[in-house]
Amino acid sequence: GSIIQAHNHDFTVIFGFSGPTKDVVDFRSISNAFHPQVIAQCSFVGNENNPVPALKDAEGKWELRGHPLRAIRVTEEELSLFAKLLDEEGTPAAQARLPQVHSHPVLKVLEKFAKAPMRLGNFKGKYFPSEMFHEANAQRDGIITRQQEPSFQPSCADEWVISGPHFYVGNPLSKTARTLCKEKSDYEVIDLESIPSDYLPRAVYRPGDENGDLTAFYDAIPEWPKPQKPIRTDSGWQPGFWLVADDEVAAYEALLGEPLKRYGIETSRPGARTARQFGFFSRWEGDVEGAVRWLKHNGLERNAQAFTRSFSDVRLEQAAPSDEQQKYLPKPLTAYSRFMVRDMCQPSNERTLMGALMPVGATAINTARVLTMLDKHALIAFSGFCTSVVADFYIKLKGRGHIHNSDLASLIMPVKPEICDALVARTLALQCLSKQFDDFYEGIELTSSRSHMLHSVFDGTNFTIELRPRLRNDMQRRLAQIEIDVLCALELDLTEEELIQIYSVQFPVMKAYEEADEYDSRGQRLPNTSRKDAGGKGLRDARANHDGISPLTVSWEIDNGNQTVTRTFYPPFRHVDRIEDYRTAYRVFAERLGIEINEEEVA
Repeated sequence: GSIIQAHNHDFTVIFGFSGPTKDVVDFRSISNAFHPQVIAQCSFVGNENNPVPALKDAEGKWELRGHPLRAIRVTEEELSLFAKLLDEEGTPAAQARLPQVHSHPVLKVLEKFAKAPMRLGNFKGKYFPSEMFHEANAQRDGIITRQQEPSFQPSCADEWVISGPHFYVGNPLSKTARTLCKEKSDYEVIDLESIPSDYLPRAVYRPGDENGDLTAFYDAIPEWPKPQKPIRTDSGWQPGFWLVADDEVAAYEALLGEPLKRYGIETSRPGARTARQFGFFSRWEGDVEGAVRWLKHNGLERNAQAFTRSFSDVRLEQAAPSDEQQKYLPKPLTAYSRFMVRDMCQPSNERTLMGALMPVGATAINTARVLTMLDKHALIAFSGFCTSVVADFYIKLKGRGHIHNSDLASLIMPVKPEICDALVARTLALQCLSKQFDDFYEGIELTSSRSHMLHSVFDGTNFTIELRPRLRNDMQRRLAQIEIDVLCALELDLTEEELIQIYSVQFPVMKAYEEADEYDSRGQRLPNTSRKDAGGKGLRDARANHDGISPLTVSWEIDNGNQTVTRTFYPPFRHVDRIEDYRTAYRVFAERLGIEINEEEVA
């Protein structure tokens, strides 16, 4: 067969084709081959039981060793799998994009993704993705105004217009705008352990036009779900909420022959300034709206001859909505607890799928894609899944520069009850970092008593949901995120080695950062130059003459010299091992959830 070499992102991918005829798809693919010797070593027999090399070796250099499990046989079956997972619905197998499948374990992961019973897209009508405000058009239309000298300090979440730098993976309070914020880089990392309970970051946009008029801002806030008139179906009438303005109430009551019950949320609640009032109707026949207009302008006598002549076929009935039906009450998007992801992404960066919870009241420019769901528990579980390396691996393989609605729809929706509850508990603790996020706890019930706690398998810390814990410590946050990665792997029935293979292969930048990171005895991560942290160079210099025993205090300037940060770190300082932590968490959670581990797979 012929050999074709192709370049994709930063890696070289080499394909070898073979088959009895040109009409048969049957070839072997070796991805991430950085030297010809890799191809030869992928043909060696006898070392199949050795660990599959990752992208880089222990010294951080590109891996030049091959392995028999690195050569992937691709037939029409594999192409169908790729098309199903990575391309638009209905894409033929022959037109599938060929992803960089590093090894057989990675291919097995893709097969397990395909077998997952539920995706976000299965909840059609129960979730709503939106972009909110287009950055340029919203300024032109007076919806928002850029304020950069100085940047804008929101007083409440209703005034916070979120931009991409504000949030990161599992952290809605990642960065704040500098006092002078002209460039995308003019943001400072937020020290979570020092912020007050009602903290909100600075922003470069504020609601309203240049004169502070909020009319266009409020008019631009979407309402969801859309109002729906009752629909006649084969099984009867399907009721719905329909807008009833204040000056129409009397006309609706005349038509109904009884007092009208309206439903809506209080406009004084956060994010609810534009909330409206709706009737809940169980039957809607004829020109109801025309009848309401007639009664409104010609008197409220429904038995008038002129009325009956024009609207004799009109029938309107109301009902009391059930708790489930109440979820479909139209509300401003800002009145919901939501999840957001950065629109732009780069598969070769540390993380690609970057999302976090979004507080009630807040808005966002289109650099953040916003997701709302009727079921808050499901929203939190899904957002937890999205922060995992498992979900990020899937998005990285797509190789796109933007996160589309179709990408979100194709992501897995966790369904295993105990795993969902455990994800919800950890997600709340990791992301509800201030009082602005308290709404996420309202109405949340966990069905599994073993998941009511965020119980770290590493340090024995217990956090009950009822206490609304806020994980701000670096080490606690890292461990909780590791637990989320493992729980998401177990949701998809991934083995321990498959999870480790995902991390080792698809996240080389993250892996390099983890290997460079150090933590002090109080769980603070030491700033370092590998991550280009503020204070990294100063700390490195201070450690040159440090005795390794006494506390180490370092200061550095931020916000273009407007502020000084002083931090004290307490020895001993230690490195971490994410792979070993994955193994520990996997075994503990597998035992806790009653999942049998195949020792051959994890040897």
